[in-house]
Order: sequence, then structure tokens, then C-alpha cells
Amino acid sequence: MVGEGIGHVSLPIVVVPHPLGDRDERLIEARGAAIASECARVLTTEAQVLAAEFSGKQYPLPRGVMPR
Repeated sequence: MVGEGIGHVSLPIVVVPHPLGDRDERLIEARGAAIASECARVLTTEAQVLAAEFSGKQYPLPRGVMPR
């Protein structure tokens, strides 16, 4: 909503799955690496490519959020 309000209808958003914590350190490391990789991709991809990818993309609400 904020992105649309300022004219960025295709604002890329990196969704970080939760919970991140786990007892298995290898699993935590793998999750962190995947998140970092996606952040790097979004930060280094041309704006036009991201606009095409993220335009109109819907993001699911977290389980704890009740829609209004």
C-alpha cells in the first residue's frame, strides 16, 4: 500500500519466512544464505526487470495478522 501511494506499484519485497530460529545450525545457515541471496538479487537486478517481476504481485498475510 505504501509503495502504491508513492508511485512504486512494483516495489520489490523480500519475504523472510518465520521462524528463522532452529536448533539445527545448518538449517539456520541455509535459511540465512537463501535470504541473503534473494536480497542481493533484488538489489542488483535492473529496475525494469524487477518492475515486470513484482508488478501486481500479491503477498500473503502472516498467520497472526487479521485482515481488516
